[in-house]
Amino acid sequence: MNRLRTSRNHTSTPPARKKQDDTHKPHAGAGIGRWLAASTTWFGPFTVITAAMSVLALAIGGPEITDTAGQVLGAADWTQPLTWAALLLKISASGLSFLPVGVAGYLAYGMAGRPALVPGVLGGMAAMGVQGGVLAGLAAGLIAGAATMALQRIAVPPALRDVTTTVLVPLLATVVTAAVLIVFAGPQLGALTTWLHQELAWLEFHNTVLVGVILGLMVCSDLGGAIGKTAIAFGTVGVSGSDPSKFNPTDMTMLAAVVAAGMVPALGLALATLVRGRVFNDAERAYGKVAWLFGATAIPEGAVPFAVADPLRVIPAGMAGGTVAGALVMIFGTTITVPYGGVFAIGQVGKPLLFALAVTAGVLVTAAATVALKSVRPTTATTASPARAGTRRKTPAAA
Repeated sequence: MNRLRTSRNHTSTPPARKKQDDTHKPHAGAGIGRWLAASTTWFGPFTVITAAMSVLALAIGGPEITDTAGQVLGAADWTQPLTWAALLLKISASGLSFLPVGVAGYLAYGMAGRPALVPGVLGGMAAMGVQGGVLAGLAAGLIAGAATMALQRIAVPPALRDVTTTVLVPLLATVVTAAVLIVFAGPQLGALTTWLHQELAWLEFHNTVLVGVILGLMVCSDLGGAIGKTAIAFGTVGVSGSDPSKFNPTDMTMLAAVVAAGMVPALGLALATLVRGRVFNDAERAYGKVAWLFGATAIPEGAVPFAVADPLRVIPAGMAGGTVAGALVMIFGTTITVPYGGVFAIGQVGKPLLFALAVTAGVLVTAAATVALKSVRPTTATTASPARAGTRRKTPAAA
């Protein structure tokens, strides 16, 4: 009986080990959605702190601080509140521009573990270099994770296994990721932004409503990336100088379309967490309580934690609302003389009630689209809890 019992205990060991291996394999591929769903726990606090610095800077220095921050810091009179506002704005800008790096490293690590972390981070820096925004950061993370997983499957002699895992695989994965972004994505993104600028310049004299639609799409497409910055640059071309009375009304209206669209994603998603909280996880609902503040101050990056957790639903929903806001601004003919600030720039807004109506319509569209897209077919990207995702990531390592 003892032999039989020992034999049974011995034969039960392999199935348990196989079960652990099986839980690791789905996580590397199909588990990407669960890993992204847990991202709000990490990127929510980061975005809150960095974006809150922008809000404080605007509250202290007004929207004009965005144009004068460099000069104010050059004088560096630390007894003046304006200097501290300029410092907060600079720190916030640096932090928000780092988001693609964090997103890329996080996703790469979730796919392939520690060997993919450095390729992901360096790939994210390449994404930041081409000003690709969060979407480029997501792409960098996917490429770095996939390249690392592929390289790890190449059989190597046992004597070279350690150096391969710690040096060769991360090195080659980094080269692949950075090359794709710098050699391919960078030029393509530059060509796209140039083409968009040229088309907008032509449409400005032919179809102003369509200009508002395109500007709204651009601002909400990459949440602070090159496409959104191109929209801001186009909107500010004719709005410069110290005398707003000399500005072209059409230029001020196009700038208002950009600012209105920039307010939509974070406000719309914050509203969606209140309307249908059950399609968001706990971390997203908690972040939604402060996201409205960043939307009100026209900080598109305030929607990044939502977008990273569920990009295929959140980004299209934000773009839908942005098009509505941009188009209505052009129809109403509302204007603005500064490119940033949101509610802090209300004194610079012409026809402020109509501007608010355009923003409200865009917010309602984004909230409705988000709820609809998340309710049609909920996936692990919206239902998994951060705690479970983090626990699943540790299981293979423990084994």
